[in-house]
Amino acid sequence: MKKKTKKRVYLIAGITAGLLVAGTAFYGYLLYVRITALFISRGFPSPSIVYAAPSSVNKGMGMTTRQLVDTLNRLDYHAAQSPSLVQGQYFVAGPDVYLCTRGFSMPTFAIPSVQAVVRISRDSIADVTAPDGTELGSIELEPEQLAVFFGDDFKMRIPAALPSLPDSLINAVIVTEDVRFFEHGALDMKGLFRAMIADLMAMSIREGGSTITQQLVKILFLSNRRTFSRKAKEAVMALMIAHRFTKAQILNAYLNDVYLGQSGHISIVGMGAAAKYYFSKSVGNLSIAQSALLAGMIASPNKYSPIDNPREAVQRRNYVLSRMLQYHVITYSQYLAALGEPVSVTVSPIHVKQAPYFVDYIADQLAHNFSRELLTTNGLRIFTTLRPAVQHMADAALAKAPQQLEGALVVMQPQTGDILAMVGGRDYNESQFNRAVMSRRQIGSCVKPFIYMLAFQNKAKDGFSQVTAIDDAPLKMSTGAGEWEPQNYDKRFLGNMTVRYALQHSINIPAVKVSLQVGLDAIAQQLEQLGLGTDIPAFPSIALGSTSTSPLDLCRAYTIFANAGYEPVAPVSIKAVTDMNDDLIYKTALQFKPMGSPQACYVVDNVLLGSETEGTGRGLRQFDIQGQYAGKTGTTNDFRDAWFAGYTPDVVAVAWVGYDNEERIGLPAAAVALPVVGRFLALYTHRSGGKDFDVPDGVRFACVDRFTGLAGNRATDCVQGAFIKGTEPQHGPLKGIVDWFRHLFGN
Repeated sequence: MKKKTKKRVYLIAGITAGLLVAGTAFYGYLLYVRITALFISRGFPSPSIVYAAPSSVNKGMGMTTRQLVDTLNRLDYHAAQSPSLVQGQYFVAGPDVYLCTRGFSMPTFAIPSVQAVVRISRDSIADVTAPDGTELGSIELEPEQLAVFFGDDFKMRIPAALPSLPDSLINAVIVTEDVRFFEHGALDMKGLFRAMIADLMAMSIREGGSTITQQLVKILFLSNRRTFSRKAKEAVMALMIAHRFTKAQILNAYLNDVYLGQSGHISIVGMGAAAKYYFSKSVGNLSIAQSALLAGMIASPNKYSPIDNPREAVQRRNYVLSRMLQYHVITYSQYLAALGEPVSVTVSPIHVKQAPYFVDYIADQLAHNFSRELLTTNGLRIFTTLRPAVQHMADAALAKAPQQLEGALVVMQPQTGDILAMVGGRDYNESQFNRAVMSRRQIGSCVKPFIYMLAFQNKAKDGFSQVTAIDDAPLKMSTGAGEWEPQNYDKRFLGNMTVRYALQHSINIPAVKVSLQVGLDAIAQQLEQLGLGTDIPAFPSIALGSTSTSPLDLCRAYTIFANAGYEPVAPVSIKAVTDMNDDLIYKTALQFKPMGSPQACYVVDNVLLGSETEGTGRGLRQFDIQGQYAGKTGTTNDFRDAWFAGYTPDVVAVAWVGYDNEERIGLPAAAVALPVVGRFLALYTHRSGGKDFDVPDGVRFACVDRFTGLAGNRATDCVQGAFIKGTEPQHGPLKGIVDWFRHLFGN
């Protein structure tokens, strides 16, 4: 070969080798950047935690000992053996519950830790005092955790920082999985050489020789396939991770990411979740024996499951304990005590997220303000409006609806716009479709209170009131779609009746006639401003609830009747968000808009009072609701949708019941939707106490007959009817049956 040719070959070979080296180095750099970035986001979990609203325990509140203990257990409090308590403990002694609450930092205030004694008598809180007898009246508990945003709804995770883990658990994992963890680098060359010899002799991957760092790389980035190429990738990635991160960081990530079993379709991931799932306790309270059991499960979570294979689990636990004794991380007496400890599994129900429909709803709200990466890796704290006790009431109320029907229930506080509970369907595991928010159905007669409110407000100068007479007679109208002839529910016409009777009994023809007096354009505009739809056609059918909306939007609209005519600008679900440094980065402002006069809204309340109406809402009486309450049914003409909107002075609840495919129900709302709200309001008012609606200035009262709606002191069954000042009856008491007939028929 000529000299020039040789030089050319060497030059090409050198350039090629250089390019290969440079390419390999560049690829390695890119891999290093990608691996470390992914490891930061996944290996050091800093998820966003979603909290419910704090709960309080007040003197006079309806609550049993069992309910209080259940609340404390959900907050991960633990029963003590005596009244001498530390934070997060309680002790029950007869009617008294001793507890030491935890302190908790909120965005705008701090909840202090207090020692308290709660005395419960006759299913209510008789007193709340300090241990020395000092009157407290109430105490506040820290908010419950609703969900953790890890970006994966099918993994149960409870993050736990390394300092919060017991030494027994850390030592059990190290002596079992990688006894030289703090001595070697990313790879344990002695263990690797031993495993390599065994694998070569078997001509397959039999022994791993993997360090904790390698295992973590496999968990986060690689498959479980036992191949030489995968082991090579694992080793390279482990070296990169070990170069960038400390042993403590690697161990922290491993203990939070290791797989420890399965419950149905949900994986149990991390020691925090395993402690909660298998033993119903926080990871910091694990015993030595329990720590050894969880450490032993790492090798084969299903084989050593204390639920499915308790004998194998005990044998594996005892092996781990022997390793702990061998390496002197426990004493001999501790070893013997742990060997004798029975494996008492107390499985906790898995709640990847409590109130799942609500959590999905706020996830959608958060997506408008925060990226998915930020939510799942940056340790945000999200404080919401949901009250777990109210949510449990709502769940229980809807659960008793006819089983063949779907349903939704929304509960809102009218004075704040806070969503206190949201149930979007019968079973979240079967359907994640949130009917409380996403389903828009015709509201039927639930629209009528808004129409009559406008009439009371706009026509008060004409003397319009709840005893104004309206003729319930056949009606034909020409519309753009042809001639329209509305019908009443029972196809009957009753002649002259009062507004009170028409609204209470949800008679259609009077509602249409009143809507024509008020003005269809005004009604359409009002409904749009209330948030019940957009571009609502101003057709006469608007008076019968042809408008379609969601339970959430209808619930918000109904707040005007419990809040003096003011409606929240938007439903409130998220109160505030803080970052990992507890700095406030988002806060919801309290905003309301006037949607009706206080006087007109109160007259509607008065007409619909559940304890006094003889109309479609009279079924509420059977539920023993405390204080004043009101409500309105809504059944579409074809019986495809059943609604009930019920409210008290401090809570509004709206239920929808029906079929997703819009099949006919065949039953009125009073039979299927009203009981849902009735059950809820009974539970709620027994817990919080009953109240009366505030009477605004400019309202007068007069005796009104419960059955006929006519005014007069000689009414057969008199109730106090509310009137806007100037519209109250002026004719004086009715004088016998002749006057009654004259008033009824307008003579």
